[in-house]
Amino acid sequence: MEEEMVDIVDENDNVVDTVTRKEVRAKNLRHRCVYYFIFNSKDELLITKRTMTKDLYPGMYELPGGMVGAGESYEEGAIREMEEEFGIKNPELKFLFDFRYEDKTSKGISKVYSCVYDGKIKQQKEEIESYFFISIEKLKKMIGENPEKFPKNRIMIFEKYLGEKIN
Repeated sequence: MEEEMVDIVDENDNVVDTVTRKEVRAKNLRHRCVYYFIFNSKDELLITKRTMTKDLYPGMYELPGGMVGAGESYEEGAIREMEEEFGIKNPELKFLFDFRYEDKTSKGISKVYSCVYDGKIKQQKEEIESYFFISIEKLKKMIGENPEKFPKNRIMIFEKYLGEKIN
């Protein structure tokens, strides 16, 4: 399998290099990411549980997302990720907001999108252990009671979407 290539960007989101995904993780290089809120028509949000084999945040619950591939736009990356992870083809994406995050394991410049989808979910077993739809209120309660089960950046994205702190 060919190694995934990722663009490295500076603080202003200008591409400065292209390296392997493995190198991005090993050196904690700044890269582009996408995250997406997938709602069903009942206004419930899709949450996934990462597999234990993931290189970052194994076994944690999250709003889905991923790295933007080398040469891809943010929207192209979101569309590709949604098809790879869930079998969702050509979603009608709505841009929500920009998001930046840096810690000792990840440095990302991101765009966050949403869509409504009621079709069949075909989860990517290598990356997603399980998934479920949940109401916003129940998710707020779940995060408030167990913040350690969610990556910090995903909680921050959810809080930015809500316009309020959860915990």
